Amino acid sequence: MIPMVTQRALHRLAEQIYDELENDGYFDKPRRRTAPGRSRSRGLSKVPIPKPKRKVSAYQREFGRQLKKLKRAHPRTPVTKLMKRAHAATRRVRRGK
Repeated sequence: MIPMVTQRALHRLAEQIYDELENDGYFDKPRRRTAPGRSRSRGLSKVPIPKPKRKVSAYQREFGRQLKKLKRAHPRTPVTKLMKRAHAATRRVRRGK
């Protein structure tokens, strides 16, 4: 037969266990080691990793040239209209290649 245990007795037992664990350092926060190559300081020692450059297509380069030409020739025209013209000009130029 299991002896009757009061709620107060269980509470005392839990407090004793908690105190014992606390004395042993069970609840202390573990110190994490930083990953290799990473520093904890937020100063200037951190060097940003540059993103890899994306290769610009031949079409995009030619489109940029045509758009610049059109912008110089028509500075007040909205860019959307110039882009339409630059696209047509680029197709014309690239058709020969």
